[in-house]
Amino acid sequence: MKRTAVLFLLLAALLLTACGAAPEAGEPVSSPAADHVLLPDGAQNVVPHDSPGYCGNTVTTVVYHPPEGAGFTKTFSGDDSVALTDLLRFLDYSADRVCNCAPEYTVNTEFGAGYGLSLSQGYARYQGGQIQLTAGQVEEFRQILARVSETD
Repeated sequence: MKRTAVLFLLLAALLLTACGAAPEAGEPVSSPAADHVLLPDGAQNVVPHDSPGYCGNTVTTVVYHPPEGAGFTKTFSGDDSVALTDLLRFLDYSADRVCNCAPEYTVNTEFGAGYGLSLSQGYARYQGGQIQLTAGQVEEFRQILARVSETD
């Protein structure tokens, strides 16, 4: 009984110590996977924009760098390039809560370089901002990247 009480107090002290003040805007926060919750489909995480109207010759490069190491780099154009560019370009990135998690993908387009994309954690990152994705957006990214990874 005494041992259980001591363990409970120790656990409570550790939890209270781990909880700190909220981070300042733009300050990275340690964020376990539980903090990366997909937004419901229909959530407004895209900034208002006009249709870009560019053609399918937009060039995109995707670098896949998984933690275990066997990644790839693919450069492509066409419909998948345009779709990936549009998905990343118009997200409403915020500097309020940027985690320390490393994204699995880095995407460079003609309209911006250094987009970070994590399908396992469900977020996109760009220029010091980050946004949680919807389940639908993650699925769109997943389909595009699956097609791209199969090309030579």
